[in-house]
Amino acid sequence: MTHEISSEYARLQARAREDPGTAGSQGEETWAQLLRRWVPSGYHVVPGGRIIDTDGNTSPQVDILILHPSYPPGLLGIKHYLASAVVAAFECKLTLTRAHIKKSAICAALLEDMMLREGRPPGEFFYGVLAHSHSWNQRSNPAYRVYQALWDYGEEFTKRPGQCIDALCIADLGAWLANMTVMQGEVELCHMGPLESLVKSFTPKEAHESSNTSPAPEPITRTIAHLLERMGDNQNGMDRVAGYLRKIGSIGTHVGAAKVFEGLSTKEIPSYAIDITDLMDSTETVD
Repeated sequence: MTHEISSEYARLQARAREDPGTAGSQGEETWAQLLRRWVPSGYHVVPGGRIIDTDGNTSPQVDILILHPSYPPGLLGIKHYLASAVVAAFECKLTLTRAHIKKSAICAALLEDMMLREGRPPGEFFYGVLAHSHSWNQRSNPAYRVYQALWDYGEEFTKRPGQCIDALCIADLGAWLANMTVMQGEVELCHMGPLESLVKSFTPKEAHESSNTSPAPEPITRTIAHLLERMGDNQNGMDRVAGYLRKIGSIGTHVGAAKVFEGLSTKEIPSYAIDITDLMDSTETVD
């Protein structure tokens, strides 16, 4: 899947010079087709539109949406999708920039607030960014640049755990996936990405040597596994596939720095956050 999308990038770049709108739409359709191949039967993967809540408020435009199987077929052609039945939404970019990450961080917070007003549990809605490639020069350590943008805009716009970008996938670079842990009421949010994300001075040679030492799963594989795992937290059965992908190493071992949320009520903590309080307590007892 990664090779298919990466090989398509050059063609779409050439198209973008002639007709940017068409190239962007073709790129979105590539991602939509991939999601349709992996999302369980019954879910609807639809092209761009806006999300509308019961008060008539609408979201910014999003490129791809995944709708619950219960979504009425007669409403699929209407480009305002009912917030209560939107499982996930994605922004799609041919060439990702720092400005795109900022815009997506803002959108993630807005959409989570909309879902909470609709009475949905925190973090139930999934928001991701999918890109064929990126705008950074290889010498500038693009993985670190992505991590830095996620961190900076997370600090600025992510005020509650569920407001974050849940997955950022760059097909030819890496994937950054939001993971949450709870310990004694504190929530730690961490975007887990490749090792060179956290090392500003990481050179392309060092990154290559690191990947040879400990091969990492393909970015798209990691993203799909993460999406299915998150969807499986809310729908019985899907977690079986996600569990299989995790067991065979599709999530992989990656690194990230944690943003800490304090003073949250139980209702503000996403259900998929892993409570490690008991684990830490038992470890301290052994020590």
